[in-house]
Amino acid sequence: MNNEIWKSWINRINWILQIAKKRNWDYSELVIKKPVSEKDITILERELNIEYPVDFKSILTNYSSGLLMHWQIEGKETEDDFREIFCGGGRGYLWDFSSLRGDFHSIQSWIKECFPNSDNEYDKIWHNKIPFLDVPNGDIIAFGKKTEYGNQVVYLSHDGDDFHGQVLGDNFIDFINRWTQLGCIGSEGWQFEPFYSYEKRQLLYDTSILEKWKAWLEK
Repeated sequence: MNNEIWKSWINRINWILQIAKKRNWDYSELVIKKPVSEKDITILERELNIEYPVDFKSILTNYSSGLLMHWQIEGKETEDDFREIFCGGGRGYLWDFSSLRGDFHSIQSWIKECFPNSDNEYDKIWHNKIPFLDVPNGDIIAFGKKTEYGNQVVYLSHDGDDFHGQVLGDNFIDFINRWTQLGCIGSEGWQFEPFYSYEKRQLLYDTSILEKWKAWLEK
């Protein structure tokens, strides 16, 4: 992570919020929360008995403990490929350190009550994940297995849809890079789907759909 990447995130967020303002949508201004200390993260990790990915912790301690923003389309609705997109920013934040404890307890509740069988093909995808984003419909976005690029960002669905277990980024920075290019569209799986390749298991694989989305936003 470097300052140029950080600036690109902020610029993209301001871009979508300017569009929301120009089109008279409902939106909230960007709030950049102050970083937290490494000690704060260590205390949380010990309490929950988990370890967050290094790149995620670096963002929390060096750049911001949380980015808060939201937009919702008013007036002319999306159509065709984008007909399921209606808002951005999920629950009103891209990440927020203050939500992590609740996110962890939420995923543990889902596993205990609904997906306890680690031998079941669907259930086991919920296991051994570290959540960082609670989706408004009850789904969860979490850190998954570690690869040479870091911990993958994966989508966990509670209601059996095809987006369950799909990979949204090679790591946290990769996911935010892709998400901010989309204007931080809503975090439900169906809002990501127009930009997702199931074959490649990759978000924003086809840049032509991104240009089409930008054209709709800016027209």
